Amino acid sequence: RIARVSERLTPISDMLGGFAVAGVIAYSGYRAAVSGQPPGAVFSFITALMLAYDPARRLARMQVGMERALVNARMIYELLDLEPQQGDAPGAVEAKITRGEVRFNNVSFGYVADAPVLQDLSFVAAAGKMTAIVGASGAGKSTLVALLQRFHDVDAGSIEVDGQDILEVTKQSLRSSIAYVSQQPYLFEGTIRDNIRYGRLAASDAEIELAAQQAEADGFIRQQPQGYDTPVGEGGVTLSGGQRQRLSIARAIVRQAPILLLDEATSALDNEAEARVQQALTQVTEGRTTIVIAHRLSTVVNADHIVVMEQGRLVEQGTHASLMADPHSVYARFHRVQGNKGLGLVDDGKPIQTSVRRAKKAVGRTL
Repeated sequence: RIARVSERLTPISDMLGGFAVAGVIAYSGYRAAVSGQPPGAVFSFITALMLAYDPARRLARMQVGMERALVNARMIYELLDLEPQQGDAPGAVEAKITRGEVRFNNVSFGYVADAPVLQDLSFVAAAGKMTAIVGASGAGKSTLVALLQRFHDVDAGSIEVDGQDILEVTKQSLRSSIAYVSQQPYLFEGTIRDNIRYGRLAASDAEIELAAQQAEADGFIRQQPQGYDTPVGEGGVTLSGGQRQRLSIARAIVRQAPILLLDEATSALDNEAEARVQQALTQVTEGRTTIVIAHRLSTVVNADHIVVMEQGRLVEQGTHASLMADPHSVYARFHRVQGNKGLGLVDDGKPIQTSVRRAKKAVGRTL
């Protein structure tokens, strides 16, 4: 509708304006030549006409602006009127989460029919312990975290927190007990202090600064022009990816929730910053139920429990030591690949240094 109105009004208004100006100039020239009208009066009138032309053209385009505003308003209200797909069940009660034990019982889920992402998944994230979820991309790790927060509902099985089925408690009470750091943290328009405070609106300035220190963010925050009161722009455009991620971690820390979810929380950090943040997280996660999703196994070797997923299924679980004891395990294979960084063993156990030497010799012969 906006396009139709704009394409219809713009050429019509421009053509009418052009004909009007041309007619006035022709008539004024005729009056000056035949009737002896002073040229100064003619030019004054033409100048006044040209000055009035632009406001008239803007007035003609007012309908386009109104149509655009109406369409935007309609879209906003349609969005506000949407009913959540995962509504609270009739008679849902407030969740009472103290210890934070998370239990997945034979969970199956798929975003579309006949395309399961998780299949018959069962494990326990012990209260006050760190549980790591590892596996190749597409194994369903992030989906598992989304189900725990009820962004989607399971197709089969159940998820329990402290013995309470999350389908039988209110979403607000469930999510208020969870702090979440995603792979792509989002910052809102406002100051750095405001974005950290979104984790818990009642947090004091001292708690915000302590959380920033624990997330290794205090240093770069104080280097900003206005410190904690520096505006970050929509989406945190004024900050780097690593800085946004550290602010997201600080926001999760200040939330003080019994359950902490870290979905590749340090993926945007360099090695030195990651080491500092990992050390800080070790203190923050103590006594808190923590579920960590990681591709880099170096970040989860100290986890109390490691769950290995492959194609939506749980294939192994245990500690780092117990999983590494079997050299043929999936976890051990992942560890060899990442530990050697392409200089030692690949996932089939064959050394690749020989292949590198052969490639160099082949290049030399070709040259």
